[in-house]
Amino acid sequence: MKSYPSIPYPGRKGVGKRLHTWAKLDGSNLRFEWTKKRGWHKFGTRRRLFDETFEVYGPAIPLFRERLGEPLERIARDHKWPSVIVYCEFWGPQSLGGQHVEGDSMELTVIDVNPYKKGFVPPNDFLKLFGELGPKYLGYLKWSTELLQQVHDGKLDGASFEGIVGKCVEGKRILRFKTKSKEWKDAILAKYGLKQGSILINS
Repeated sequence: MKSYPSIPYPGRKGVGKRLHTWAKLDGSNLRFEWTKKRGWHKFGTRRRLFDETFEVYGPAIPLFRERLGEPLERIARDHKWPSVIVYCEFWGPQSLGGQHVEGDSMELTVIDVNPYKKGFVPPNDFLKLFGELGPKYLGYLKWSTELLQQVHDGKLDGASFEGIVGKCVEGKRILRFKTKSKEWKDAILAKYGLKQGSILINS
């Protein structure tokens, strides 16, 4: 089951590009695989598989089946995909740095979809097919230095506490970039310390 790619900060390659832009959710990246023969049968974090007995992520499986399984399967069948991997953010109001609080009200939000042998769904098609299941969409924005500063300062309308993520198609590739707020970075450093916090900020 293909792992989700790491998303870089924009740097020179991203600044100035127009990107479909979403609020960035602070959660855990989880994978859900469906096949026409077996239904939703395989579940994973970025690096390992898990089942419902797993202490932290196990509850995400019934949550996925209850809220997302049926509409996503319908889309897969409508498009005659033999299999598909759906990438979701597993998060709650008190999640911070991908760590969750026991008893929090958890959510699953679709962030990307990879049908068998088709690669990731381009951002335009993602909006049409999965927009209602995805994060808050902010628009097709130019990632200027001014916009990045707004996110850093926590002043971009619609951005989450963590920041934003953007995607565009360039040739045959989908480019992804992220940028985060100073307030979120400060909260991470305060909770996790310099060493672990720096890893989370750059992950």
